[in-house]
Amino acid sequence: MRFLVIVPARGGSKGLPGKNLCELAGISLVGRAIRVAREALGNLLHDVRILVDTDCESIAAEGRRHGAWVPFLRPAELADDATPTIDNVLHAIARIRSMGWPPEWVILLQPTSPLRSASDVRECVELALKTGASVVSVSANDHPAEQTLRLADDGAIHWAWPDARPEARRQALPVGYRPNGAVYVTTASALQEHASFVVENVTRAHVMPPPRSIDVDTQADLDLAAARLTARVAASPLAIGGHTIGQGQRCFVIAEAGVNHDGDVARAHRLVDVAADGGADAVKFQTFEPDKLVSSHAAMAEYQVANTGTRESQAALLRKLVLPRSAYAELEQHARERGLVFMSTPFDETSADFLEELGVPAFKIGSGELTNHRLLSHVARKGKPVLLSTGMADLVEVLDALEVLRASGCSEVGVFHCVTSYPARPEDANLRALETLTAALHVPVGWSDHTEGIAVALAAVARGAVMVEKHVTTDRSLPGPDHKASLSPDEFNAMVRAIREVECSLGDGRKVPRAVELPLIVAARRSVHVARELPQGHMLASADLVVLRPGDGISAARLPALIGRTLARPVSSGHKLKEDDLA
Repeated sequence: MRFLVIVPARGGSKGLPGKNLCELAGISLVGRAIRVAREALGNLLHDVRILVDTDCESIAAEGRRHGAWVPFLRPAELADDATPTIDNVLHAIARIRSMGWPPEWVILLQPTSPLRSASDVRECVELALKTGASVVSVSANDHPAEQTLRLADDGAIHWAWPDARPEARRQALPVGYRPNGAVYVTTASALQEHASFVVENVTRAHVMPPPRSIDVDTQADLDLAAARLTARVAASPLAIGGHTIGQGQRCFVIAEAGVNHDGDVARAHRLVDVAADGGADAVKFQTFEPDKLVSSHAAMAEYQVANTGTRESQAALLRKLVLPRSAYAELEQHARERGLVFMSTPFDETSADFLEELGVPAFKIGSGELTNHRLLSHVARKGKPVLLSTGMADLVEVLDALEVLRASGCSEVGVFHCVTSYPARPEDANLRALETLTAALHVPVGWSDHTEGIAVALAAVARGAVMVEKHVTTDRSLPGPDHKASLSPDEFNAMVRAIREVECSLGDGRKVPRAVELPLIVAARRSVHVARELPQGHMLASADLVVLRPGDGISAARLPALIGRTLARPVSSGHKLKEDDLA
Protein backbone atom coordinates (compact mmCIF):
# COMPACT_ATOMS: atom_id res chain seq x y z
CA MET A 1 0.00 0.00 0.00
CA ARG A 2 1.11 3.52 -0.76
CA PHE A 3 0.95 6.07 2.06
CA LEU A 4 1.14 9.79 1.36
CA VAL A 5 1.90 12.05 4.31
CA ILE A 6 0.86 15.62 3.56
CA VAL A 7 2.29 18.50 5.58
CA PRO A 8 0.27 21.58 4.52
CA ALA A 9 2.27 24.75 5.09
CA ARG A 10 1.05 28.02 3.62
CA GLY A 11 3.56 30.85 3.43
CA GLY A 12 1.34 33.54 4.92
CA SER A 13 -0.18 33.79 8.38
CA LYS A 14 -2.19 36.59 9.96
CA GLY A 15 -1.76 35.58 13.59
CA LEU A 16 1.96 34.80 13.49
CA PRO A 17 3.99 35.94 10.46
CA GLY A 18 6.12 33.17 8.97
CA LYS A 19 4.44 30.74 11.35
CA ASN A 20 5.44 27.49 9.67
CA LEU A 21 9.12 28.45 9.73
CA CYS A 22 9.07 29.51 13.40
CA GLU A 23 11.33 27.35 15.53
CA LEU A 24 10.89 25.36 18.72
CA ALA A 25 14.18 24.16 20.22
CA GLY A 26 15.93 24.97 16.96
CA ILE A 27 13.52 23.02 14.72
CA SER A 28 10.95 24.75 12.53
CA LEU A 29 7.28 23.80 12.82
CA VAL A 30 7.29 22.31 9.34
CA GLY A 31 10.51 20.46 10.14
CA ARG A 32 8.95 19.03 13.30
CA ALA A 33 5.98 17.66 11.35
CA ILE A 34 8.33 15.95 8.89
CA ARG A 35 10.52 14.55 11.64
CA VAL A 36 7.62 13.09 13.61
CA ALA A 37 6.36 11.42 10.43
CA ARG A 38 9.77 9.91 9.76
CA GLU A 39 10.09 8.67 13.32
CA ALA A 40 6.57 7.27 13.46
CA LEU A 41 6.38 5.57 10.09
CA GLY A 42 9.94 4.57 9.26
CA ASN A 43 9.64 1.07 10.70
CA LEU A 44 5.86 0.75 10.37
CA LEU A 45 5.20 1.28 6.67
CA HIS A 46 7.24 0.46 3.60
CA ASP A 47 5.95 2.67 0.78
CA VAL A 48 5.71 6.15 2.28
CA ARG A 49 6.27 9.61 0.83
CA ILE A 50 6.22 12.76 2.94
CA LEU A 51 5.00 15.70 0.90
CA VAL A 52 5.21 19.35 1.93
CA ASP A 53 2.33 21.14 0.22
CA THR A 54 3.18 24.84 0.15
CA ASP A 55 3.05 27.97 -1.94
CA CYS A 56 6.32 29.28 -0.45
CA GLU A 57 9.80 28.46 -1.77
CA SER A 58 11.39 29.07 1.66
CA ILE A 59 9.09 26.48 3.23
CA ALA A 60 9.78 24.13 0.31
CA ALA A 61 13.53 24.47 0.92
CA GLU A 62 13.04 23.82 4.63
CA GLY A 63 10.98 20.75 3.81
CA ARG A 64 13.72 19.37 1.58
CA ARG A 65 16.33 20.00 4.31
CA HIS A 66 14.36 17.67 6.57
CA GLY A 67 13.99 15.01 3.88
CA ALA A 68 10.50 15.76 2.55
CA TRP A 69 9.33 15.54 -1.04
CA VAL A 70 8.36 18.89 -2.64
CA PRO A 71 7.81 18.24 -6.36
CA PHE A 72 5.58 21.29 -6.91
CA LEU A 73 4.33 24.48 -5.28
CA ARG A 74 0.68 25.11 -4.49
CA PRO A 75 -0.97 27.27 -7.21
CA ALA A 76 -1.84 30.87 -6.37
CA GLU A 77 -5.61 30.23 -6.48
CA LEU A 78 -5.22 27.74 -3.61
CA ALA A 79 -2.81 29.85 -1.54
CA ASP A 80 -5.38 32.17 0.02
CA ASP A 81 -5.93 31.90 3.75
CA ALA A 82 -9.63 31.28 3.11
CA THR A 83 -8.98 28.16 1.02
CA PRO A 84 -10.11 25.04 2.91
CA THR A 85 -7.35 22.56 3.67
CA ILE A 86 -9.33 19.78 1.99
CA ASP A 87 -9.15 21.64 -1.35
CA ASN A 88 -5.36 21.71 -1.14
CA VAL A 89 -5.21 18.06 -0.14
CA LEU A 90 -7.38 16.96 -3.06
CA HIS A 91 -5.28 19.06 -5.41
CA ALA A 92 -2.07 17.51 -4.09
CA ILE A 93 -3.44 13.98 -4.48
CA ALA A 94 -4.48 14.71 -8.06
CA ARG A 95 -1.04 16.11 -8.90
CA ILE A 96 0.75 13.12 -7.43
CA ARG A 97 -1.60 10.68 -9.14
CA SER A 98 -0.76 12.36 -12.45
CA MET A 99 2.92 11.74 -11.68
CA GLY A 100 2.30 7.98 -11.64
CA TRP A 101 2.21 7.39 -7.88
CA PRO A 102 -1.45 7.08 -6.82
CA PRO A 103 -1.63 6.98 -3.00
CA GLU A 104 -4.03 4.61 -1.26
CA TRP A 105 -3.86 6.18 2.21
CA VAL A 106 -3.42 9.83 3.14
CA ILE A 107 -2.03 11.10 6.45
CA LEU A 108 -2.37 14.84 7.19
CA LEU A 109 -0.02 16.39 9.75
CA GLN A 110 -0.53 20.08 10.45
CA PRO A 111 2.76 21.86 11.31
CA THR A 112 0.85 23.92 13.87
CA SER A 113 0.61 20.90 16.21
CA PRO A 114 4.29 20.72 17.20
CA LEU A 115 3.88 18.68 20.40
CA ARG A 116 2.19 15.68 18.80
CA SER A 117 4.38 12.60 19.32
CA ALA A 118 5.46 9.83 16.99
CA SER A 119 3.30 7.46 19.03
CA ASP A 120 0.24 9.64 18.31
CA VAL A 121 0.85 9.30 14.57
CA ARG A 122 1.66 5.61 14.79
CA GLU A 123 -1.44 4.80 16.86
CA CYS A 124 -3.70 6.71 14.45
CA VAL A 125 -2.29 4.80 11.47
CA GLU A 126 -2.52 1.44 13.24
CA LEU A 127 -6.17 2.12 14.21
CA ALA A 128 -7.01 3.11 10.62
CA LEU A 129 -5.42 -0.05 9.23
CA LYS A 130 -7.16 -2.21 11.83
CA THR A 131 -10.66 -0.78 11.29
CA GLY A 132 -10.40 0.30 7.66
CA ALA A 133 -11.93 3.62 8.75
CA SER A 134 -10.60 7.14 8.83
CA VAL A 135 -9.05 8.33 12.11
CA VAL A 136 -8.70 11.82 13.56
CA SER A 137 -6.87 12.95 16.69
CA VAL A 138 -9.03 14.70 19.28
CA SER A 139 -8.63 16.21 22.72
CA ALA A 140 -11.08 16.92 25.52
CA ASN A 141 -12.65 20.36 25.58
CA ASP A 142 -11.71 22.65 28.44
CA HIS A 143 -15.37 22.92 29.39
CA PRO A 144 -17.97 20.19 28.79
CA ALA A 145 -20.53 22.74 27.63
CA GLU A 146 -18.31 23.42 24.63
CA GLN A 147 -18.86 19.96 23.14
CA THR A 148 -18.03 19.75 19.48
CA LEU A 149 -18.40 16.00 19.18
CA ARG A 150 -18.95 12.90 21.23
CA LEU A 151 -17.43 9.46 20.96
CA ALA A 152 -19.42 6.25 20.70
CA ASP A 153 -18.35 3.13 22.56
CA ASP A 154 -16.47 1.93 19.48
CA GLY A 155 -14.67 5.28 19.16
CA ALA A 156 -16.77 6.52 16.24
CA ILE A 157 -17.34 10.27 16.08
CA HIS A 158 -20.75 11.92 16.32
CA TRP A 159 -21.20 15.65 15.85
CA ALA A 160 -24.55 15.89 17.61
CA TRP A 161 -24.73 16.03 21.40
CA PRO A 162 -28.39 15.40 22.31
CA ASP A 163 -27.89 15.26 26.08
CA ALA A 164 -26.23 18.66 26.51
CA ARG A 165 -28.46 21.29 28.06
CA PRO A 166 -27.38 24.88 28.79
CA GLU A 167 -28.78 24.69 32.32
CA ALA A 168 -26.92 21.47 33.19
CA ARG A 169 -24.19 21.69 35.80
CA ARG A 170 -20.71 21.33 34.36
CA GLN A 171 -19.96 18.27 36.51
CA ALA A 172 -23.09 16.53 35.20
CA LEU A 173 -22.13 16.86 31.54
CA PRO A 174 -20.24 14.10 29.75
CA VAL A 175 -16.79 14.89 28.38
CA GLY A 176 -16.86 16.65 25.04
CA TYR A 177 -14.13 16.47 22.40
CA ARG A 178 -12.85 18.46 19.48
CA PRO A 179 -10.52 17.63 16.60
CA ASN A 180 -7.14 19.07 17.61
CA GLY A 181 -5.64 19.24 14.12
CA ALA A 182 -2.64 17.05 14.91
CA VAL A 183 -3.28 13.86 12.90
CA TYR A 184 -5.77 12.84 10.21
CA VAL A 185 -5.70 9.44 8.47
CA THR A 186 -8.02 8.24 5.71
CA THR A 187 -8.03 6.59 2.31
CA ALA A 188 -7.65 8.60 -0.87
CA SER A 189 -10.90 7.13 -2.15
CA ALA A 190 -12.79 8.24 0.97
CA LEU A 191 -11.43 11.76 0.55
CA GLN A 192 -12.61 11.82 -3.04
CA GLU A 193 -16.06 10.57 -2.01
CA HIS A 194 -16.68 12.73 1.06
CA ALA A 195 -14.30 15.69 0.55
CA SER A 196 -13.61 15.48 4.28
CA PHE A 197 -11.29 13.69 6.69
CA VAL A 198 -14.13 13.27 9.22
CA VAL A 199 -17.31 11.36 8.43
CA GLU A 200 -19.88 11.06 11.20
CA ASN A 201 -20.39 7.56 12.60
CA VAL A 202 -17.49 6.27 10.48
CA THR A 203 -14.36 8.17 11.52
CA ARG A 204 -12.63 6.88 14.66
CA ALA A 205 -11.00 9.10 17.27
CA HIS A 206 -7.54 8.93 18.80
CA VAL A 207 -7.61 10.88 22.07
CA MET A 208 -4.53 12.98 22.81
CA PRO A 209 -3.87 14.66 26.19
CA PRO A 210 -4.39 18.44 26.25
CA PRO A 211 -0.70 19.27 26.91
CA ARG A 212 0.22 17.77 23.51
CA SER A 213 -2.79 19.24 21.72
CA ILE A 214 -1.74 22.87 21.49
CA ASP A 215 -2.41 24.53 18.12
CA VAL A 216 0.01 27.33 17.27
CA ASP A 217 -1.62 30.37 15.74
CA THR A 218 -0.09 33.26 17.74
CA GLN A 219 3.17 34.12 19.45
CA ALA A 220 1.53 33.29 22.77
CA ASP A 221 0.72 29.80 21.46
CA LEU A 222 4.31 29.36 20.33
CA ASP A 223 5.62 30.48 23.72
CA LEU A 224 3.29 28.05 25.48
CA ALA A 225 4.44 25.21 23.21
CA ALA A 226 8.08 26.08 24.00
CA ALA A 227 7.35 26.00 27.73
CA ARG A 228 5.61 22.65 27.48
CA LEU A 229 8.41 21.24 25.35
CA THR A 230 10.97 22.29 27.96
CA ALA A 231 8.86 20.75 30.72
CA ARG A 232 8.75 17.33 29.08
CA VAL A 233 10.24 14.38 30.94
CA ALA A 234 14.04 14.49 30.98
CA ALA A 235 15.99 12.15 28.73
CA SER A 236 16.67 8.67 30.05
CA PRO A 237 20.18 8.47 31.50
CA LEU A 238 22.94 6.40 29.90
CA ALA A 239 24.74 3.58 31.70
CA ILE A 240 28.39 3.27 30.65
CA GLY A 241 30.98 1.26 32.53
CA GLY A 242 29.22 1.51 35.88
CA HIS A 243 28.52 5.23 35.51
CA THR A 244 25.07 6.78 35.14
CA ILE A 245 25.09 9.77 32.79
CA GLY A 246 22.24 12.28 32.70
CA GLN A 247 20.55 15.21 34.41
CA GLY A 248 21.04 15.15 38.17
CA GLN A 249 23.99 12.78 37.91
CA ARG A 250 27.68 13.44 38.46
CA CYS A 251 29.28 14.95 35.33
CA PHE A 252 31.03 12.23 33.30
CA VAL A 253 34.55 13.47 32.51
CA ILE A 254 36.45 11.93 29.60
CA ALA A 255 40.20 12.48 29.30
CA GLU A 256 40.75 12.55 25.55
CA ALA A 257 44.16 10.97 25.03
CA GLY A 258 43.35 10.76 21.33
CA VAL A 259 46.57 10.55 19.36
CA ASN A 260 48.67 12.44 21.91
CA HIS A 261 50.74 9.28 22.35
CA ASP A 262 52.27 10.07 18.91
CA GLY A 263 52.43 6.33 18.23
CA ASP A 264 54.45 5.63 21.40
CA VAL A 265 52.85 2.84 23.48
CA ALA A 266 54.72 3.84 26.65
CA ARG A 267 53.40 7.41 26.32
CA ALA A 268 49.88 6.03 25.80
CA HIS A 269 50.18 4.27 29.16
CA ARG A 270 51.40 7.51 30.76
CA LEU A 271 48.26 9.20 29.43
CA VAL A 272 46.14 6.58 31.19
CA ASP A 273 47.89 7.51 34.44
CA VAL A 274 47.46 11.22 33.76
CA ALA A 275 43.72 10.66 33.28
CA ALA A 276 43.41 8.62 36.47
CA ASP A 277 45.56 10.97 38.57
CA GLY A 278 43.55 13.90 37.23
CA GLY A 279 40.24 12.46 38.43
CA ALA A 280 38.71 11.52 35.06
CA ASP A 281 35.96 8.93 34.76
CA ALA A 282 37.15 7.63 31.39
CA VAL A 283 40.17 7.74 29.10
CA LYS A 284 39.62 7.69 25.36
CA PHE A 285 41.92 6.98 22.45
CA GLN A 286 41.37 6.87 18.67
CA THR A 287 41.43 3.72 16.54
CA PHE A 288 41.81 3.85 12.79
CA GLU A 289 43.48 2.42 9.73
CA PRO A 290 44.94 5.36 7.76
CA ASP A 291 44.23 3.81 4.36
CA LYS A 292 40.56 3.46 5.28
CA LEU A 293 40.33 7.01 6.59
CA VAL A 294 42.04 9.30 4.05
CA SER A 295 43.14 9.20 0.45
CA SER A 296 46.82 9.55 -0.34
CA HIS A 297 46.09 13.04 -1.72
CA ALA A 298 44.29 14.48 1.35
CA ALA A 299 46.08 17.54 2.69
CA MET A 300 46.54 18.22 6.38
CA ALA A 301 44.17 20.62 8.09
CA GLU A 302 45.63 24.06 8.74
CA TYR A 303 45.71 23.53 12.50
CA GLN A 304 47.69 20.34 11.91
CA VAL A 305 50.16 22.26 9.76
CA ALA A 306 50.47 24.99 12.39
CA ASN A 307 50.88 22.54 15.27
CA THR A 308 53.32 20.14 13.58
CA GLY A 309 55.28 22.60 11.45
CA THR A 310 55.04 20.32 8.40
CA ARG A 311 52.94 20.06 5.25
CA GLU A 312 52.98 16.34 4.64
CA SER A 313 49.81 14.51 3.61
CA GLN A 314 47.19 13.51 6.13
CA ALA A 315 47.96 9.87 5.39
CA ALA A 316 51.64 10.34 6.22
CA LEU A 317 50.76 12.14 9.46
CA LEU A 318 48.23 9.51 10.52
CA ARG A 319 50.61 6.62 9.93
CA LYS A 320 52.82 8.10 12.65
CA LEU A 321 49.90 8.22 15.07
CA VAL A 322 48.70 4.62 14.87
CA LEU A 323 49.03 2.39 17.90
CA PRO A 324 49.64 -1.30 17.28
CA ARG A 325 46.49 -3.32 17.84
CA SER A 326 48.38 -5.46 20.33
CA ALA A 327 48.69 -2.43 22.66
CA TYR A 328 44.98 -1.91 23.16
CA ALA A 329 44.30 -4.86 25.45
CA GLU A 330 47.11 -3.75 27.76
CA LEU A 331 45.81 -0.17 27.73
CA GLU A 332 42.28 -1.36 28.50
CA GLN A 333 43.56 -3.44 31.43
CA HIS A 334 45.69 -0.54 32.67
CA ALA A 335 42.67 1.79 32.54
CA ARG A 336 40.50 -0.74 34.38
CA GLU A 337 43.12 -1.17 37.09
CA ARG A 338 43.19 2.62 37.56
CA GLY A 339 39.39 2.78 37.87
CA LEU A 340 38.80 4.27 34.43
CA VAL A 341 36.35 3.40 31.68
CA PHE A 342 38.39 2.60 28.56
CA MET A 343 37.04 3.98 25.29
CA SER A 344 38.31 4.65 21.79
CA THR A 345 36.83 6.38 18.75
CA PRO A 346 36.61 4.14 15.66
CA PHE A 347 37.02 5.77 12.27
CA ASP A 348 36.19 2.74 10.14
CA GLU A 349 34.14 -0.46 10.37
CA THR A 350 37.15 -2.70 10.92
CA SER A 351 38.28 -0.59 13.86
CA ALA A 352 34.77 -0.67 15.33
CA ASP A 353 34.77 -4.47 15.09
CA PHE A 354 38.14 -4.60 16.81
CA LEU A 355 36.92 -2.40 19.67
CA GLU A 356 33.80 -4.52 20.06
CA GLU A 357 35.98 -7.62 20.43
CA LEU A 358 38.03 -5.73 23.00
CA GLY A 359 34.84 -5.20 25.01
CA VAL A 360 34.51 -1.41 25.10
CA PRO A 361 31.27 -0.47 26.94
CA ALA A 362 30.33 2.30 24.47
CA PHE A 363 31.39 3.88 21.20
CA LYS A 364 32.35 7.52 20.74
CA ILE A 365 31.87 8.88 17.22
CA GLY A 366 33.91 11.91 16.22
CA SER A 367 32.42 15.00 14.61
CA GLY A 368 33.93 14.22 11.21
CA GLU A 369 31.98 10.96 11.04
CA LEU A 370 28.55 12.44 11.83
CA THR A 371 27.55 12.33 8.15
CA ASN A 372 29.18 8.91 7.60
CA HIS A 373 25.89 7.07 7.92
CA ARG A 374 27.38 3.76 6.90
CA LEU A 375 29.75 3.84 9.88
CA LEU A 376 26.95 5.02 12.17
CA SER A 377 24.75 2.10 11.10
CA HIS A 378 27.59 -0.36 11.56
CA VAL A 379 28.34 0.84 15.07
CA ALA A 380 24.66 1.09 16.04
CA ARG A 381 24.04 -2.55 15.18
CA LYS A 382 26.45 -3.58 17.95
CA GLY A 383 23.86 -2.65 20.55
CA LYS A 384 26.12 -0.50 22.74
CA PRO A 385 25.60 3.14 23.80
CA VAL A 386 26.90 5.69 21.31
CA LEU A 387 28.28 9.13 22.17
CA LEU A 388 28.12 11.41 19.14
CA SER A 389 30.11 14.61 18.67
CA THR A 390 28.40 17.29 16.57
CA GLY A 391 31.15 19.72 15.54
CA MET A 392 30.63 21.32 12.10
CA ALA A 393 27.00 20.12 12.06
CA ASP A 394 23.67 21.91 11.97
CA LEU A 395 20.68 20.56 13.85
CA VAL A 396 19.19 18.88 10.78
CA GLU A 397 22.38 16.85 10.29
CA VAL A 398 22.34 15.87 13.96
CA LEU A 399 18.71 14.75 13.69
CA ASP A 400 19.56 12.70 10.59
CA ALA A 401 22.47 11.02 12.39
CA LEU A 402 20.30 10.13 15.38
CA GLU A 403 17.66 8.74 13.06
CA VAL A 404 20.26 6.49 11.42
CA LEU A 405 21.53 5.27 14.80
CA ARG A 406 18.06 4.47 16.09
CA ALA A 407 16.92 2.85 12.86
CA SER A 408 19.93 0.55 13.11
CA GLY A 409 19.13 -0.55 16.65
CA CYS A 410 20.91 1.91 18.93
CA SER A 411 18.54 2.90 21.73
CA GLU A 412 21.08 4.63 24.01
CA VAL A 413 22.59 7.81 22.59
CA GLY A 414 24.37 10.80 24.09
CA VAL A 415 25.40 13.90 22.15
CA PHE A 416 28.32 16.27 22.55
CA HIS A 417 28.03 19.88 21.49
CA CYS A 418 31.41 20.68 19.95
CA VAL A 419 33.24 23.33 17.93
CA THR A 420 35.73 21.76 15.55
CA SER A 421 38.61 24.18 15.79
CA TYR A 422 41.98 23.55 17.46
CA PRO A 423 42.09 25.53 19.63
CA ALA A 424 38.54 26.89 19.56
CA ARG A 425 37.95 30.48 20.60
CA PRO A 426 35.60 31.05 23.56
CA GLU A 427 33.48 33.36 21.41
CA ASP A 428 32.82 30.43 19.06
CA ALA A 429 31.72 28.04 21.83
CA ASN A 430 27.99 28.94 21.61
CA LEU A 431 27.22 27.15 24.87
CA ARG A 432 23.53 28.08 24.65
CA ALA A 433 23.34 25.35 22.01
CA LEU A 434 23.57 22.88 24.90
CA GLU A 435 20.04 23.86 25.90
CA THR A 436 18.83 23.72 22.30
CA LEU A 437 20.20 20.21 21.84
CA THR A 438 18.72 19.07 25.15
CA ALA A 439 15.25 20.36 24.28
CA ALA A 440 15.38 19.17 20.66
CA LEU A 441 16.85 15.70 21.10
CA HIS A 442 15.82 14.53 24.60
CA VAL A 443 19.13 12.74 25.08
CA PRO A 444 21.99 13.43 27.52
CA VAL A 445 24.06 16.33 26.16
CA GLY A 446 27.68 17.14 26.94
CA TRP A 447 30.48 19.44 25.82
CA SER A 448 33.55 18.30 23.89
CA ASP A 449 35.95 21.13 24.63
CA HIS A 450 38.67 22.34 22.29
CA THR A 451 39.16 25.77 23.89
CA GLU A 452 42.31 26.65 25.77
CA GLY A 453 42.17 26.59 29.54
CA ILE A 454 39.28 25.34 31.65
CA ALA A 455 36.87 28.30 31.90
CA VAL A 456 34.59 27.27 29.02
CA ALA A 457 34.36 23.68 30.26
CA LEU A 458 33.21 24.96 33.66
CA ALA A 459 30.67 27.25 32.03
CA ALA A 460 29.35 24.28 30.05
CA VAL A 461 28.77 22.29 33.23
CA ALA A 462 27.00 25.29 34.77
CA ARG A 463 24.73 25.42 31.70
CA GLY A 464 23.77 21.78 32.02
CA ALA A 465 26.42 19.68 30.24
CA VAL A 466 26.27 16.18 31.75
CA MET A 467 29.51 15.08 30.06
CA VAL A 468 32.77 16.90 29.42
CA GLU A 469 35.51 15.69 27.11
CA LYS A 470 38.89 17.42 27.09
CA HIS A 471 42.21 16.62 25.40
CA VAL A 472 45.06 15.83 27.77
CA THR A 473 48.78 15.51 27.11
CA THR A 474 51.93 14.71 29.02
CA ASP A 475 53.67 17.73 27.48
CA ARG A 476 52.16 20.53 25.36
CA SER A 477 55.48 21.13 23.62
CA LEU A 478 55.44 17.73 21.89
CA PRO A 479 55.25 17.86 18.08
CA GLY A 480 51.95 15.99 17.46
CA PRO A 481 48.89 17.81 16.03
CA ASP A 482 46.75 17.98 19.19
CA HIS A 483 49.18 18.73 22.03
CA LYS A 484 48.86 22.51 21.84
CA ALA A 485 45.06 22.30 22.25
CA SER A 486 45.37 19.93 25.23
CA LEU A 487 45.67 20.36 28.99
CA SER A 488 48.78 19.50 30.93
CA PRO A 489 48.35 16.98 33.77
CA ASP A 490 48.13 19.74 36.40
CA GLU A 491 45.63 21.71 34.31
CA PHE A 492 43.47 18.65 33.75
CA ASN A 493 43.44 17.90 37.46
CA ALA A 494 42.46 21.50 38.20
CA MET A 495 39.64 21.28 35.63
CA VAL A 496 38.18 18.12 37.16
CA ARG A 497 38.33 19.56 40.68
CA ALA A 498 36.62 22.74 39.46
CA ILE A 499 33.93 20.73 37.62
CA ARG A 500 33.13 18.90 40.83
CA GLU A 501 32.82 22.23 42.64
CA VAL A 502 30.57 23.65 39.93
CA GLU A 503 28.26 20.64 39.77
CA CYS A 504 27.83 20.45 43.53
CA SER A 505 27.02 24.18 43.54
CA LEU A 506 24.06 23.75 41.17
CA GLY A 507 21.70 22.37 43.80
CA ASP A 508 18.10 21.33 43.22
CA GLY A 509 16.77 24.66 41.96
CA ARG A 510 14.32 25.21 44.84
CA LYS A 511 14.58 28.70 46.34
CA VAL A 512 14.53 27.91 50.07
CA PRO A 513 17.07 28.70 52.81
CA ARG A 514 19.93 26.24 52.84
CA ALA A 515 20.63 24.44 56.09
CA VAL A 516 23.86 26.40 56.52
CA GLU A 517 21.88 29.68 56.48
CA LEU A 518 19.39 28.85 59.21
CA PRO A 519 21.64 29.71 62.19
CA LEU A 520 22.32 33.14 60.68
CA ILE A 521 18.69 34.20 60.39
CA VAL A 522 18.54 35.33 64.01
CA ALA A 523 21.82 37.23 63.78
CA ALA A 524 21.29 38.87 60.37
CA ARG A 525 17.58 39.67 60.18
CA ARG A 526 15.55 42.24 62.13
CA SER A 527 12.58 42.08 64.45
CA VAL A 528 10.11 44.76 65.52
CA HIS A 529 11.15 46.61 68.72
CA VAL A 530 9.46 49.38 70.71
CA ALA A 531 11.10 52.78 70.28
CA ARG A 532 9.99 54.18 73.69
CA GLU A 533 8.19 53.22 76.87
CA LEU A 534 4.48 52.67 76.18
CA PRO A 535 1.50 52.01 78.52
CA GLN A 536 -1.01 49.17 78.39
CA GLY A 537 -3.85 49.91 75.95
CA HIS A 538 -1.68 52.14 73.74
CA MET A 539 -2.54 51.99 70.02
CA LEU A 540 0.68 51.51 68.08
CA ALA A 541 1.76 54.15 65.57
CA SER A 542 4.65 54.07 63.14
CA ALA A 543 6.79 56.31 65.38
CA ASP A 544 6.43 53.80 68.24
CA LEU A 545 8.27 51.03 66.40
CA VAL A 546 11.76 50.35 65.03
CA VAL A 547 13.29 47.27 63.38
CA LEU A 548 16.51 45.97 64.93
CA ARG A 549 18.53 42.80 65.12
CA PRO A 550 18.17 40.01 66.27
CA GLY A 551 15.56 38.41 64.02
CA ASP A 552 13.95 36.00 66.46
CA GLY A 553 10.92 38.22 67.20
CA ILE A 554 8.11 39.51 65.00
CA SER A 555 9.54 39.85 61.49
CA ALA A 556 10.33 43.34 60.22
CA ALA A 557 8.23 42.49 57.16
CA ARG A 558 5.13 42.53 59.41
CA LEU A 559 5.65 46.06 60.74
CA PRO A 560 2.88 47.70 58.61
CA ALA A 561 0.35 45.16 59.93
CA LEU A 562 1.15 46.16 63.54
CA ILE A 563 0.13 49.80 63.11
CA GLY A 564 -3.19 50.32 64.92
CA ARG A 565 -2.82 47.25 67.15
CA THR A 566 -3.31 47.75 70.92
CA LEU A 567 -0.83 46.76 73.62
CA ALA A 568 -1.99 44.13 76.11
CA ARG A 569 0.57 45.25 78.71
CA PRO A 570 3.02 48.12 79.32
CA VAL A 571 6.38 47.78 77.52
CA SER A 572 9.75 49.41 78.10
CA SER A 573 11.89 51.28 75.57
CA GLY A 574 13.83 48.86 73.30
CA HIS A 575 11.54 45.94 74.14
CA LYS A 576 11.46 43.22 71.43
CA LEU A 577 7.78 42.96 70.61
CA LYS A 578 6.11 39.55 70.96
CA GLU A 579 2.70 38.30 69.89
CA ASP A 580 1.43 38.10 73.48
CA ASP A 581 2.29 41.79 73.97
CA LEU A 582 -0.63 42.59 71.66
CA ALA A 583 -4.32 42.61 72.55
